[in-house]
Amino acid sequence: MKNESTRTIRAPRRLASAALAAAVALAGVAACSRSIPTLEELTPQTANNDDAGAGSWKMILLSGPTQFTVAPPSAVSSDAYQAELAAIKTAQANLTQAQKDAIDYWSGGAVLRWNQILRELVARYNLPPAPRDDGSYPAPDANNPFADPAFPFANPPYSARAYSYVTAAQFEALKVAWYYKYQYNRPSPSRVDSGIQPLMPTTDLPS
Repeated sequence: MKNESTRTIRAPRRLASAALAAAVALAGVAACSRSIPTLEELTPQTANNDDAGAGSWKMILLSGPTQFTVAPPSAVSSDAYQAELAAIKTAQANLTQAQKDAIDYWSGGAVLRWNQILRELVARYNLPPAPRDDGSYPAPDANNPFADPAFPFANPPYSARAYSYVTAAQFEALKVAWYYKYQYNRPSPSRVDSGIQPLMPTTDLPS
């Protein structure tokens, strides 16, 4: 009985601490967002460092970068690779305005963009449920997330978890990408064929 009562007391304290930490974190995000440019205002980003050793950084979710296999690219002199270069030049010559806008949008930095998108989702779904006729409020159900009210991932604890998931996934994906970039060390298409115009800021980072 003593152990049971101890668990009953400690659990709410742990939940309260977690909720407080998440609320503080989200408050910091909200405060910082005042100085963060809007979706349309981000300018093309150029990395200060290519982080050539990022493929060897410690993994968080994966066992290692080779958990996902990326086949070696075709030789630069191969017909297959030359066909890819030709396809790029054809695509560039026929870009629609919507495609150009998308290129400009993501040139602002993919990690920044995904975090902006997530903040918008948090703000959009951080809404209290409407009261019932009797004045009571329905409770969200994780097993039925589309019922009224929608499952509130946007309250502080759920938002903090969503930010963590997206950030960790991006970090792991980038480490895997960097591992294969430097393993195959393929120059970007515009460095191989001068007929290809780079539409984003370029560096010596392998393709």
